[in-house]
Amino acid sequence: MKKFWLLGLILLAFVVRMYRLDAFALRGDESFTVLFVQRTWEGLWRGISTIEPNPPLMYLALRVWVAIAGTSEFVTRHFSVFFGMLGVPLIYRLAREMFKSQTIALTAAALIAINPYQIWHSQDVRNYTMWPTLSLLALVFFWQWWRKETTDYRLPTTDYRLATNNYRLTTNNYRLILYVAATLASLYTHYYDVFILAALNLFVLTFASVARRWQTLVRWIGAQAALVLLYAPWVLVGTNRITTYNEASAEQSVSLLDVFSRTLAAFIVSETVPRDVWSMVWLPLSLALVAILVYLAKRNHERALFLALYIAVPTLALYIISMGRPLFLERYLNGIAPAYYLVFAVGIAALIQRRTSLAKVGLIVAALFFIGTSVYATWNANFDPAFAKAPLWREMAQTIIAQMRPGDLVVQNFTEVSPYYYLNPYVPVFTLPKDYWFTPADEPLLRQWTTEYRRIWFIPAQPNQWDPDQQVEKFLAHHAERVFERRMGTLRVQLYLTPREFAAKINPLNARVGNATLTGYHIERGNPVRVVLYWRAEQPITQAYSVFVHLADAHNQIVAQQDRAPAFGWYPTTEWQPGESIVDVYELTVDAPGTFTLIVGMYDPNTLERVPAFDANGTRFTDDRIVLTQITIP
Repeated sequence: MKKFWLLGLILLAFVVRMYRLDAFALRGDESFTVLFVQRTWEGLWRGISTIEPNPPLMYLALRVWVAIAGTSEFVTRHFSVFFGMLGVPLIYRLAREMFKSQTIALTAAALIAINPYQIWHSQDVRNYTMWPTLSLLALVFFWQWWRKETTDYRLPTTDYRLATNNYRLTTNNYRLILYVAATLASLYTHYYDVFILAALNLFVLTFASVARRWQTLVRWIGAQAALVLLYAPWVLVGTNRITTYNEASAEQSVSLLDVFSRTLAAFIVSETVPRDVWSMVWLPLSLALVAILVYLAKRNHERALFLALYIAVPTLALYIISMGRPLFLERYLNGIAPAYYLVFAVGIAALIQRRTSLAKVGLIVAALFFIGTSVYATWNANFDPAFAKAPLWREMAQTIIAQMRPGDLVVQNFTEVSPYYYLNPYVPVFTLPKDYWFTPADEPLLRQWTTEYRRIWFIPAQPNQWDPDQQVEKFLAHHAERVFERRMGTLRVQLYLTPREFAAKINPLNARVGNATLTGYHIERGNPVRVVLYWRAEQPITQAYSVFVHLADAHNQIVAQQDRAPAFGWYPTTEWQPGESIVDVYELTVDAPGTFTLIVGMYDPNTLERVPAFDANGTRFTDDRIVLTQITIP
C-alpha cells in the first residue's frame, strides 16, 4: 500500500510541474540556454569553456533533447520537469537508506513534491533541478555503500562465510563505483557540488577515523582520487570561468546569517512570496531545524551529523567565496535543498509516531504550513503579475510579428536574450549599447540603421536597468518618426519610421523659426490628430524653447494642444546641431467634431514670449504662429 503512496506522490509532482508549464514566456536565462545549446557542437563546447559559468553536462544533454524534441517553451521546460519529478523517488530512496523508515521517506518525498521552490525550478530551463537530482542519486549510492561498509560482519571461519564476505565486498565496491559516477555527473552539472562533496568527505573522515575503519577510509580515499583524476582536467584546462566569472545579478559580502536565513526561507516558501514572509518564517524554521537535529542526534548522531554537515559546509563555503566576488544567489545552494526537506521530514515523522495531543497539534500546524505555503507561493507564481516568471516577451513578439514588414529591424538597449529567441527567426534583432553606458562609438551604428532600414522596432530598458541616460531612445525620438507605442506589463515596444519610409509623406514648408527651419510637416487626420514636424537647425540655439501645436476653432479658441520640448521632450533646442534634421511628433485629441485650424510655433517657456516666425519668403507670421492647414474631424 505504501508503494502506491509513493506512486501517488510522483504523479502529484508531475501534475503540479506540468500545470501551466508554458503559460509564461521564457525568461532571459532560459532563452539564452535554449539558443546556446543550438550552436554547433564545436561552438557549444567553446562557449561552455569561455562563456557559460556552468559545467557542460546539462548543456550537452539539453542539446540532444532539443535535437530530438524541439525548442518550444513546453518541450524545453519538460527537460527540467523530468529531473524535478525524479527527485521525488530519489529523496524517498535516500531517506529509506539513511533511516530505514517508510514514514520519513514518504514525508520527505511529499515535501519535495509540493515544494514551490522546486516546482518553480522544475519549470525553468536551467540546471537548478538537474543538479540536486543527480546529487541525490549520488547520495543514494553513497548511503548504500556506507551502510554496508560500516556493518560489522563476523570474521570468516568457513569457506562459505569467506565467499559471502568477498561477495558483499565486491558488491559494495560496485556501489562505490556508482557513487563516483553519479557524483561526477553532479559535479559536471554545477561547480558548487564540490561543497557537498567536501561535506561528505568531512563526514566519512570523521566516522571512519573514530571507528578505526582504515580499510573503509582507504577505499573512500581511492574513490576521491578517481573523482579528482576525472574532474581536474576540466577545471584546470577545460574552462577559465571558475576564476574569472562574476554574476551581475548575484550579491557580494552578504553576511553568513543572511546567506543561511535567505536560503532557508527560499527553499521552504519560495521566492514567489513577499519578502515580509521570509522575515516572518526564517526564525521559526531555523529553531525547528535545530530542534529536529538535536532530537535526531540523541537517537542517531551519525545521521544528525551528516545532515548538519550537508547544510552547513556548502552554506559556509558559499559565504566565504562570495566575500570577494558577487557569487551569492539562493539558487546557487539548491543542491542542498533536499537536506532541509529530510530534516523536516524527520521532525514530522516524529510527530506522527507520537500520539499525544500536543504532537497532533504540531502535526496539523506543520501540514497546514507546508501545504499552505505551497499553494500560496504556487498561486502567486502563476497568477500574480508581481511574481511572474518573465515579462510578456511572447505577447510583445506576437505584436511585432503581426505588424512587421520587409525592411524592419528590432533594437533593444539592454542585454536581454528573450527577444532573440522569440523574434530572430522573423526579423533581425540587435542590442545597443553593447555595454551599460552608451558611448560615441554606438551612434554611427544607429545612424546606419536609420539609413538602411525602413522601420525600427525599439524595446526600451526599464529606467536605470541599462543605457541609464536612455540615449538610444533619445536618438530615435528625434531622428525617426514614432508611430506606435504600447506597454505590455513591464515592457514597452515602440515603432519608428526612418527617413526612407517617411520622406515621401513630407509636405514642404521651409518656415523660419528663430535659428531653426520648419522644413515640412505631415498630418494623419483622425481623433487624435497626429502631427509630425520636421525641423532643421541652422545655427546653434542658446535657449531651450518649447514647441506649441494647437487646434483652434472658428472663434480662435484653442480646443486641443500640446506644448513641450521637441521629440517627446528628449531633445531640447539647445542640443540641436547646425544642419541636423529633427523629427517631432504630437497627438491632439478633441472632444467634439468640427473644423479646426492647426497652428504651430515656438516660445520661451520662462517668459512665454514667442520666437519670431517667417514664411519661406521672409514674411513674418501674425502672432509668430504658423498656420499649417484646416482639419475637419467628423
